[in-house]
Parts: sequence; C-alpha cells; structure tokens
Amino acid sequence: MDHYQYLILMAACLAITAPLELLGARVYRRPARLARAVLPVAAVFLVWDALAIAGGVWTYNPRYLTGARLPFRIPLEELVFFLVIPVCGILAYEGVQVIGARWRRPRRAAARPRRAVRS
Repeated sequence: MDHYQYLILMAACLAITAPLELLGARVYRRPARLARAVLPVAAVFLVWDALAIAGGVWTYNPRYLTGARLPFRIPLEELVFFLVIPVCGILAYEGVQVIGARWRRPRRAAARPRRAVRS
C-alpha cells in the first residue's frame, strides 16, 4: 500500500476539490482553457525535475512510488503532482470566486422596493 500512498493523496486532493465544480467553478467544463493553464507550467517543472535528478540534487524514496518512470528517470507520481495540484488550485480559486459572487449578490426580493398598495 505504501507504493500507492502518493497517488492516493493526489486522488484525495481531486476528490476534495471536485464539489467546487458542482457549485459552479466550471473548471472541468473548459478543458482547453485548463490545459493552457496547467500544461506549460507542468512542462517547465518536469524539465526542472529532470535536471535536478540528473545532477543528483534530489531523489525520491522508492517506498512511496509505484516504480513507473517517465523519460529522464522522473517518477510517474511527479507528473501526476504537476497536473493535479494546479487543477486543485484553479478549482479552489474559481470556487471561491463563484461562492463570493453569490454571497455579495443582493437578494433580488430583498433589493426590490415594495410598492404601496393603493385603495
């Protein structure tokens, strides 16, 4: 089970933020926009990781990894991290924006002035 601990943590991050989509965050409903936000940054950090691994700057504890590797000895979990965490961050940001807008919006019924009834 230890080998899947990191992937389980990433799945939990997605599961915790998923309800924000149902509240109106609309992140998953715009996949092209999400990809344009996440993929370039993930690519930069994957290159960074590849250089750090090649230079012996850091390593990963094999106890918590599945053993699947990408080119340049990058663990699969690292790619998953660079995709999942930004998506969760964007979901959180958009969720706060939607909920905040709803909270700030005055209630329509309360905002309307009442008309006087003429007899």
